[in-house]
Amino acid sequence: MEIAFHLGAHCTDRDALVQCLMRNRATLLEQGIAVPGPGRYRQQLRQIAFDMRERETSAETQEILLDGILDEDEVDRVVFSSENLLSMPPWVVNDGQLYHAAADRAAMIRHLFPEARLEFFLAIRNPATLLPALAAGDSSGALARRLAEGDPGLLRWSDMLARVTEAVPDVPITIWCDEDTPLLWPEILRAVSGHAPDTVLEGWLAWYWDLVTPRTHAAMRRWFDRNPPADDAARRKMLGVLLSRFVKEDAVAPDPLIPGWTGDTIERLTEIYEADIDLAASIPGVTLLEP
Repeated sequence: MEIAFHLGAHCTDRDALVQCLMRNRATLLEQGIAVPGPGRYRQQLRQIAFDMRERETSAETQEILLDGILDEDEVDRVVFSSENLLSMPPWVVNDGQLYHAAADRAAMIRHLFPEARLEFFLAIRNPATLLPALAAGDSSGALARRLAEGDPGLLRWSDMLARVTEAVPDVPITIWCDEDTPLLWPEILRAVSGHAPDTVLEGWLAWYWDLVTPRTHAAMRRWFDRNPPADDAARRKMLGVLLSRFVKEDAVAPDPLIPGWTGDTIERLTEIYEADIDLAASIPGVTLLEP
């Protein structure tokens, strides 16, 4: 059995991926793919992973766990989506690292499913925008205080991914830049779910609703209904043209800057991030989806 874990990152998805896949559960199930509702596993998997980390697991353990989550008896692939498996939001930055505990958490997940072929999927995001978004959502202020005590320029996705691949070398990791999601969205859905290339998921365009006006969104639906793209490259090209012309000016509102940050801080972090993408993609076991 294959088990795909969509692990976030935080502030990149708002559950759009799992909602789209759940909307297509019947279609995916015909292809042997199960997409259980998040309420059936998010808290349970996290708690069980902690409880079982010092105990021996087996194929029987795996079967019992999946039986408690799935309604389906025979499936080839299961899709889980939970951004909190690797960290809770206030602790995404700790000890000068992104997702400090990610390696331990990844090993705990692997331990729960010893007989399955696991795959991890993760959107990475520019720390220049990720960190303000995380801090804005942390009412305790703890994250902002930790950021003020360290240099955000030392935070590297490549470091986090290297730690995870060392902890679970048999688990391939697929990543993409959150900034590229508008062009890659259908490909991301397919990578995570594993559905057939010729399957068009119902409602995939819903992701773009907040980026364009309702009128433009309706026009996008009509266009893709009448002009199915020949391949991924053709679809990316058309999405790029449409979004470059019709994205609302206020579609993406920036979060308040971290106290002490300036425009130079944003520029420096962005340059570091862009270089770090190449480092992350070069890690054995990591695949980068890109336009």
